[in-house]
Amino acid sequence: MVKAYPLILENTTFVSHCIVGIYPLKDKIAVVHCAFNHTDKEKNSTEKCIRTYILLDVFSKDFTEHTKSHLIYRQEEIVYQRDAACYIKDGRFLLNTRKYKGLDSSISKLIEISDTNLVELGKSPEPIDKIYNDGKTYYFDESEIYMFSQYIMACKNSKSKEIIWKLKLGSYLYTEVKEENGVLYFGTAGHGGKFFAVNIDGGSLLYSYKTGGTENFIQYKDYILLADIKNKPILLNKKNGTEFKKIDFNNFQITADQQMIVIDDTLYTIAFNDNTVYAVCTDLV
Repeated sequence: MVKAYPLILENTTFVSHCIVGIYPLKDKIAVVHCAFNHTDKEKNSTEKCIRTYILLDVFSKDFTEHTKSHLIYRQEEIVYQRDAACYIKDGRFLLNTRKYKGLDSSISKLIEISDTNLVELGKSPEPIDKIYNDGKTYYFDESEIYMFSQYIMACKNSKSKEIIWKLKLGSYLYTEVKEENGVLYFGTAGHGGKFFAVNIDGGSLLYSYKTGGTENFIQYKDYILLADIKNKPILLNKKNGTEFKKIDFNNFQITADQQMIVIDDTLYTIAFNDNTVYAVCTDLV
């Protein structure tokens, strides 16, 4: 059964709205998002700046209970999704609105997230450079997997530094590279975009599945969970890449950044329908 909540703030129109992420939070599901709009120009000068919202929606795992909270900042800077990150540190679940160095000026706040509230702790620590997935090296035993060039993946022996194989992908590496039983799994986007399974020994292609762009996938039991070319969740057979099951998703479509988590055979994801963004849950079995 599909259940959904719109990620909105009543009586408020956003100029821009983006999702930082969807996360497990204790025994609940949390969605952290941010938005901004322009304040009323007819008011005094202190109200002519940008109004930025930090928003939190918390759901019970069965989506029968839902609470909301938010913070508002009135200043020139806003929050950019690409610069922000949520993580656990010293047992605390934190939102850092400026974890990564960005090209634009943005709000720098460190905020603690609980299942009931958002609390500002202070300014963000010094931002760091963001390393994207296509700029990383992935280490599996004596194999180093990396992008040799924009569209070509390579495998190098970590001891001899000899390049063992190269594989032309035809598009950009977007996901992390994961390994299981000697098989590499990863997704690409741009120029079509596919999901790949590649033998780590020799670099032979086990299979590829056209998605139109894979930015996230989940290894679930004997399957790969991802968004298909119509932005609907599906399960692929992990061994041969054949489509095993289309997941019930009503009229929703998974958003472009494909933010998904799976807990106890339930998919929790960010989706849209009729230009509205939703938190959605649906059964996988």
